[in-house]
Amino acid sequence: MPLSLAPLTAERFARFGTATPLIAGGDPIRLVSEIENRRAAARLHLDFTTAPAAALPLSATMLERHPANSQSFIPLAVSRFLVLVAPAAADGTPDLARAEGFAATGAHAITYAAGIWHHPLCALDTPGFFAILTFRAGDDGDTALFPLPTPLMIGAP
Repeated sequence: MPLSLAPLTAERFARFGTATPLIAGGDPIRLVSEIENRRAAARLHLDFTTAPAAALPLSATMLERHPANSQSFIPLAVSRFLVLVAPAAADGTPDLARAEGFAATGAHAITYAAGIWHHPLCALDTPGFFAILTFRAGDDGDTALFPLPTPLMIGAP
């Protein structure tokens, strides 16, 4: 049975990180308290990227995490994007039984907390343009990859 996508809300996403509303015309939006780094050698990087479009349903074959730091995706121009997350199990691998999927819009910046397994950036429907904040030291501690033994099917909301 495919994993359904729920609409993204800050409350639903809170156990995985933060979903910061991007509201134009208000006070400045600061992603400060959400950003974490536990490695002295890692430096903050700001990248810009275009994510190709994917259509639902899709097959997730891999998850990634950043064991010692957060990672933020700030949508600059996107219709929707996939937010697929799983907490770590006791052995450190993704707990797929507790995986959750969200259909995010350009209305929220997403910050994954350190150690949260998540799907790589994936725009839905049309390509998306994003800013990414992450810490890198250029070593194996930057990113952990986990190929899923059985693909996880992600269905339409």
